Amino acid sequence: MTKGIQQAENAIKAGDTKTGFEILRQVLVEDPESEKAWWIMSGLVQREERATCLEQVLRINPRNQFALDALNELRASPPIEETKPRREIPKAPSGKKPTGKTQPIGKFKTWHYTRGSTVYLTILGDKQLIRAQTITRLIPRVRDALEKGEITTQYLSEIKSIRLATISRVKLLKTALQFHYKDEGIERSARLVMEDENMAERILHMVAAHLGPDYILQTKPIRTGWSLALSAVLVFGAAGILVAGYWAAAEVVSGAAAISGSIQSRFLIALFELIGIPGTVIIGAALIILALFASIRMLLKPALGTELKKRG
Repeated sequence: MTKGIQQAENAIKAGDTKTGFEILRQVLVEDPESEKAWWIMSGLVQREERATCLEQVLRINPRNQFALDALNELRASPPIEETKPRREIPKAPSGKKPTGKTQPIGKFKTWHYTRGSTVYLTILGDKQLIRAQTITRLIPRVRDALEKGEITTQYLSEIKSIRLATISRVKLLKTALQFHYKDEGIERSARLVMEDENMAERILHMVAAHLGPDYILQTKPIRTGWSLALSAVLVFGAAGILVAGYWAAAEVVSGAAAISGSIQSRFLIALFELIGIPGTVIIGAALIILALFASIRMLLKPALGTELKKRG
């Protein structure tokens, strides 16, 4: 597929966008999961098809900030006279990612997953995000209500509603989303747990698209006190092992352990007799070096966190 994409890029650079498009179309027929092919094709088609291509890029890779920015800009901009020819793009897959089912129903977009007999629903509308529960046999009735543009409490329970206009920021916490918003002037937060990381990322990107250009999606390193604490535990723990090992080796080698009974484990006695004090020091020093390396790596390359926040 890489060869086909390269041929398409060469044709486009030469000004032959028609050939480039046809090559990309064939690539996507054979591999609809090609993020790069969908991205390049988005620049060759009209507005409606461009949005579809960008949505496919984000379906495959929800972290593609370029595609998200382009889609937000496209949706926020007024319609303009098309200069690109009308081209029929390949049929867009319904999506392997995320594993949770995503269904556009009326003016709502919904995700759901099942645990036992309970179905957990996340419903995104134009003005609000709703989290609710139902049971499997009521799903058809819920679907019918949503198709009519209704959200009825008759078939739903444990309903949690957040108005999009009140959201100040949203944090992605692996398989959950932490919403910060205002309710009657009071700062509140709500943690919505999803089925998996893919579902959480997908919903975050869809919320970002609904909120528009006044919000920015950022991925940045997370530096917390936990990282420092864990680093200290690793280093001091390794140093403690070195000190304790040196003392035990000295007791065994000098014969003091046999007299005083300070070390009674036959395994430890045999081990320290085998490696002696020099071997114990080498092993202890190696543990300290490994702990220092792990700590430095943790502090210099911290975990990344994704957050959606209001500009300004």
